[in-house]
Amino acid sequence: MAAFKHHKSQAMLLVFLLAFFILFSLAGFLISIRPPRITSNASPADFGLRYEEVSFPTTDGLELKGWYIPNRGDQAKTVILLHGYPADKGDILPLMSFLSAYYNLLLFDFRYLGQSQGRISTIGGRETEDLLAAIRFLKSRGIGEVGVWGFSLGGAVALMAAKEAPEIKAIVSESSYARLDLMVREFYRIPGLKYPLAYLTGLWSKIFLGIDLKNVSPAESVTGLDIPILVVHSKNDRVIPFWHALLLQEALRDNPRAEFWFEENLAHGQVGGKYRKRIEAFFEESL
Repeated sequence: MAAFKHHKSQAMLLVFLLAFFILFSLAGFLISIRPPRITSNASPADFGLRYEEVSFPTTDGLELKGWYIPNRGDQAKTVILLHGYPADKGDILPLMSFLSAYYNLLLFDFRYLGQSQGRISTIGGRETEDLLAAIRFLKSRGIGEVGVWGFSLGGAVALMAAKEAPEIKAIVSESSYARLDLMVREFYRIPGLKYPLAYLTGLWSKIFLGIDLKNVSPAESVTGLDIPILVVHSKNDRVIPFWHALLLQEALRDNPRAEFWFEENLAHGQVGGKYRKRIEAFFEESL
């Protein structure tokens, strides 16, 4: 009888631990698709820029909010600026407003984030639709060619959308992940447990969102592209590890117009002293 009770207690403990493990992974998944939003109070007016508040629809019925900042030159090219996760368009404005001296700029909030509609973020699973919606908006205004700069999530979205959008003529992808399924492991960072937790997160994504995380892959999307692409990453990035940049470099090996700028000791989102000149030179040559 004592042995039976002992085995029963062990079984109950195992069931409890398994249930806790499953619920923990489900909670992690829900937090990732509905994260606390990082909002910014910055606006183009803070930088002395005239701008227009704009909105445009996605194919799945969401309204995205953005800013259109026209350049004073009638023949200026246009660059779309894409923010990271879980921030908003105002987060990247202080860094990238310098491009307004040369280009028309369009900034917008990805679904769920900032002022845009949406119940969840898919961290790249459906955000390519947001960029395609922005391109359709610009085409409605007679703008048929664009450059795209994206940070983190924004960089991944730019790379994944390029094959579907011939309007994209050049991309700067900064601190992007290469594969979302591999990035999920970085979300947990629990030794010995991150792999099963990442597997369960992928399972929840398939069940609740219909998205296979393995298919959310900038590394796969860029194969065959021949447009100018500048991949920027720091070897000291603790949010999206540097090996993601190496995966992108390998995926772009057959693109003679791909460039790679790897910094040594910058954190995620930090830039070096030559940053502006390098970005200016890249878009000037590419557009």
